[in-house]
Amino acid sequence: MTTEHCGSCGFVWATVPASDISRRARAGSARIGELLVARAHDATTRPSIERWSALEYGAHVRDVLLHLRDRFVIALVEDNPTFKPLYRNERVALGLYRDDDVHAVAAELGFAANLFGRTFDLLDANQLQRLCEYAYPTLQTRTLLWMGQQVVHEVEHHLNDVIDDLGDE
Repeated sequence: MTTEHCGSCGFVWATVPASDISRRARAGSARIGELLVARAHDATTRPSIERWSALEYGAHVRDVLLHLRDRFVIALVEDNPTFKPLYRNERVALGLYRDDDVHAVAAELGFAANLFGRTFDLLDANQLQRLCEYAYPTLQTRTLLWMGQQVVHEVEHHLNDVIDDLGDE
């Protein structure tokens, strides 16, 4: 059996215990916010046409945290729900992040990570095993524990994108 991992960043979902999820989501989000503020003058610049700016990555992580928090609530109420997509690429293409304020996004990242973390920390072992249909990377039945691990993946993967864009000062 192959262990599920991200081919790009090497993240392995199964290695993240439930007890680490909130802490890692908060820490990674805080670091993204710190980098955005420290390098605000560079945060809106795309390094290449096919790569998002650090600000766009930060805004995406903010929206992921908020969106997935809502998915947890839905999965606690509904049996095996299927979720509407986040439309991540469409948000960028529509320019929803392009003119965002770097300082506002940094603050919102902290808010979103804390809100997500407080919600996740309330889940018990049985709730973490509840099922949902999740469309990443392909439509599959997933547990809420996996969804929490996915939040950590999103945060840490995109923290690496921000570091690549801005450097880690």
